[in-house]
Formats: sequence, structure tokens, C-alpha cells
Amino acid sequence: MAKKRKHSYGEKDTPFNEDQELSWMNYSGLLDMEVEFVSDLGETELTIAEILQLDKGSIIDLKKPAGESVESYVNGRILGKGEVMVYEKNLAIRINEVLDSSAVLYHLSKERL
Repeated sequence: MAKKRKHSYGEKDTPFNEDQELSWMNYSGLLDMEVEFVSDLGETELTIAEILQLDKGSIIDLKKPAGESVESYVNGRILGKGEVMVYEKNLAIRINEVLDSSAVLYHLSKERL
């Protein structure tokens, strides 16, 4: 257990060193851990009557403009943003931005414990 250091007034903080701070984490055990990946295309609210009227070929407006970024989540925590594309006749997500990757790895390692 690390000791907490009291901060004295006027004392300079030591700069944050990501490699040093996260060196205690061994990522090799995480590499084959299964995670849930979810990408949020959009959402809408429907009444039960509207749901019962849905049929094959019905269109549901997700209230999100075409070409808008979609959020991607790993185990319920945001991973980043991307765009929907077609890849080998399937829908896919191209990740354009990863939000704080060190925090994502930190939370994944905590879930593994």
C-alpha cells in the first residue's frame, strides 16, 4: 500500500509520468479477456402502439443525422467515437477517436480482479 504524501504549501508537484504511474499494471493477462463492445447508433422513443405497427421493412428514425459520429463502449465504459461504414458487405465501425486509452485499460484491469 502506497503512503500518501502530505502536500506542503508552496511545494511544487512532481510532474505526472504515465509510464511510471501505470508500471504496476501487467497487461499480458488482459490480452485474451473477452469484453462486450457496444456502439450506439442512436435512440428513439416509441409507444407500444407504434411498436405493434412495425412490420418487415419499417423504418425507425433514430434521431441522429447521417454521417454523425457514433459512440463505442467497452464493458459499459466509453471507448471512443467512430463512423459507420460498410466492410465486406457488413456494417462496421471505424474508430476515429479513442478517449483516454490509459483509463480504459485501467478500468478493464480493475474488472479482472
